[in-house]
Amino acid sequence: MRPWYWTGVRARAQLGAMLIVPALVLGLEPLGYGSTAFAKPGVPRAGEPAPAACRRFAAMCCQPGDEACVRPGPARGLLLGLSALAGAGAAGILFALGDRLSNGDPAVLLVGGGAVAGVGAVLGMVAARVSGDGPRLEDRVRRETLGLGMASAGTRVLGERNPPGMSLRVGPTWWFDDRSRLRLLGEVSGLLGAERQVDPRPQLADAGASGAGTQPTALSRRRLGFAFGLDLAVGLPYPVLRRSARLGPAELRYRPEVQYRRDWITLGDAGVRMVEHTMLLPLLVGARWHLSPRQRFTLYVGPRFDIVSYSALDGRSLSRGKPEIAPLYGEAWYDIDVPLSEHPRRDGVARRAKTTGMLSVGYVHSRFGGRGLNVGPVIGFLGPVHVDWILRVRPVGSKVAAQLGAGAIIGNGFAVTGTVGVALPDVPRRPRR
Repeated sequence: MRPWYWTGVRARAQLGAMLIVPALVLGLEPLGYGSTAFAKPGVPRAGEPAPAACRRFAAMCCQPGDEACVRPGPARGLLLGLSALAGAGAAGILFALGDRLSNGDPAVLLVGGGAVAGVGAVLGMVAARVSGDGPRLEDRVRRETLGLGMASAGTRVLGERNPPGMSLRVGPTWWFDDRSRLRLLGEVSGLLGAERQVDPRPQLADAGASGAGTQPTALSRRRLGFAFGLDLAVGLPYPVLRRSARLGPAELRYRPEVQYRRDWITLGDAGVRMVEHTMLLPLLVGARWHLSPRQRFTLYVGPRFDIVSYSALDGRSLSRGKPEIAPLYGEAWYDIDVPLSEHPRRDGVARRAKTTGMLSVGYVHSRFGGRGLNVGPVIGFLGPVHVDWILRVRPVGSKVAAQLGAGAIIGNGFAVTGTVGVALPDVPRRPRR
């Protein structure tokens, strides 16, 4: 074959991609794209013309193995563009309004959510390049029905003690249909011991090795808390418009939640003071965008109300506070499913268990747990960043799966987290009579 022929084919494919990408982002249906998924990327169904870009850019095509057509390439490109717009909008708000806003400023939430969207889109592109955008996983990682978690940050300050925290979580789920469900959220948490902070001033104690542990205690704290909420997810029709770019289905979410914690605080040699902090999230709403069968972006936002109560020194009764409007609450998450037992073993032996993993990157716009990012002079505005890797192992034929997780919380230092739990069968939907 002559070299000029391949040059022409390459030029036509690049020109087709340049024309198709804007059409997909704008919501148009390019010529040659059907509304159903292809059996293989670039192989059309009977009687349908083959889109030229599919043969070279598989992510531009409908993903195989799913009834709904999803084109993850343009979807991730659109999310990356939206993250850039969020950053530009945040910069515009901050420059226009100055630093007179509190840490509930929507611009700060735009910064955190936009950063997660951008980082997630890039990680999604890399994951799709490495393992491909396959069909959705039937047994993908979800919240465990019963789990036990631990977070340990430690401390590098001589004489201080920062015990790890432990939490017990429950999350039973009731399904209405294939895309709508209700989940009960519950958690009890606390510190495994008393936190101790010392006065580091050298004039009060010897800072050398011989004076280790002799610094006076500045603050001692014990903590107990719980959280309770409901998580409702309702799937939207897909596609919403008849002539759609098919950038992935979406679902609406509503998650009213209450978080409570009680601290027993001792300042120096004074008595113990009880402090209660309750966070109410009655109108926390969100949406989840399935950019591909194995990648999702979730966003929550809603008003927050705080109730602060405290006691006198060594008192047993609390002076109850009133609900006060607190900074805006928000969360942003990007999840990537990773099948680990999708292919058969090389020796031909049947697998005893089905294993799937999930990489999750998130930002929580709240300092309720005491953690947050401080970048240079920007202190007290940003919440923590979460990075988690969760593994689900289900023995063949079993209705119960085990979940193991490891991750990190970045904010006021670096905390290592670990979870272990079980996924019990969900409450199935009842068939209509």
